Amino acid sequence: MDGRLWVALKETTFRSLRHPNYRRYFAGQIVSFVGTWMQSAALMWLMYERTNDPRWPSWLLVAQIGPTLLLGAWGGALADRYPKRQLVSTTQTAFLLNALALTAVVGCGFATPVLVLALIALNGVIQAVDFPTRLAFVPDLVPKEDLINAVGLNSLVFNSARAVGPALAGVLFVVAGALVPYLPDGANAVTIGATVCFALNALSFLAVLRALRGIPEPRVHEKPGASAWAGVRYLRAHPAMGAVVLLTFALCVFGWPIITVLPAYTKLRLGLKEEAYSFLLSSLGAGALGAALTTATFGSVSRRGAFMLMGVAVCAGGMAGLGFADRAWTADGCCAAIGFGMILFLATAQSALQLAVPDEVRGRVMAIWAMTLSASAPLGHLIAGHMITEVGVGPVILGMATGIGSVALLLAGILVVRRSPRPTPQPPPSREGEQTRPLV
Repeated sequence: MDGRLWVALKETTFRSLRHPNYRRYFAGQIVSFVGTWMQSAALMWLMYERTNDPRWPSWLLVAQIGPTLLLGAWGGALADRYPKRQLVSTTQTAFLLNALALTAVVGCGFATPVLVLALIALNGVIQAVDFPTRLAFVPDLVPKEDLINAVGLNSLVFNSARAVGPALAGVLFVVAGALVPYLPDGANAVTIGATVCFALNALSFLAVLRALRGIPEPRVHEKPGASAWAGVRYLRAHPAMGAVVLLTFALCVFGWPIITVLPAYTKLRLGLKEEAYSFLLSSLGAGALGAALTTATFGSVSRRGAFMLMGVAVCAGGMAGLGFADRAWTADGCCAAIGFGMILFLATAQSALQLAVPDEVRGRVMAIWAMTLSASAPLGHLIAGHMITEVGVGPVILGMATGIGSVALLLAGILVVRRSPRPTPQPPPSREGEQTRPLV
């Protein structure tokens, strides 16, 4: 039975792994994303612990994501003009060096909030090239019929790491706390745990670099000098794809801020510490993991609309529940629902774009997608971080739930309109003695 189940999984959920190049890339990403999420969780807690200000985690995420908004079109143009594997190798090396710098600064005690913010902003500049390039790279690793599955598996890797990485960071914080009594005076558990997380993240990029060495260079479609904004023109010419991007923007404005709300939620609403915070982040990742498996196994062109609508609805319900939750186990369940809904929508929307877009402009269209995520995230994070200080955690989360519910209603309306039968045009009545020409 187990053997038959594994064969069935290989033919459905994991069918893209039949392709050697994608299989190498998939394996490297597993290690790298775990390191990335360890660093992200450690950064958020380190900054909140150092400043005791819920706005600092928001500013960190703005510094990380904002450069993609400003430079993403340029990064997408590079992805269409130059070898993608070479670009990804360059950006991964730059990420490694940045993580080493962060390790040294925090570990040696030189880390001021402003200096850490500057290093994360530099990381964001690297991401402005890396993000659209990686999105455009995947269709070169699998045939078109396996692209939806590959996008689902990419989301599976990312969100598996999203569940595992913060949990590992939490374990490292606990171990660091246990070691503090045996260390010199002045040793701080959060600083030690964060430093180890940053160092492990730096090492994780070696797995991607090793995987990329075994992948041949994909073709380059575009000549240097082509417009970086061809992706915008494509979306204007294809309104359905443009609507997907706009709905993504709206959902992320109200959904992504949950990451920056959770540190304050953990302390102020639940009255707990970093272990509970890491479990909330892991619950988000676990829910997202379930959505990625759902997309990889059951995703198809015919189900795209239903999956996107279900994702937004589940996300809205989870966010509303979190706004009323006051126990850790209830909050964990709500976070899992939020993660499931967000990723079910985003993975389905991303695969819809990648299937529709021609090869020669894929990098630039996916750059618009990346810029959409990057524009919505800082906006949502800044608003949420400010509003927590004004009205408190609970009302902010309920406001986010209301916004996501509005997106669900809008998407439902669009799907109803698109699926409504349109009247078939009738030929004009013919005069006596004349033959009516066929319409087709």
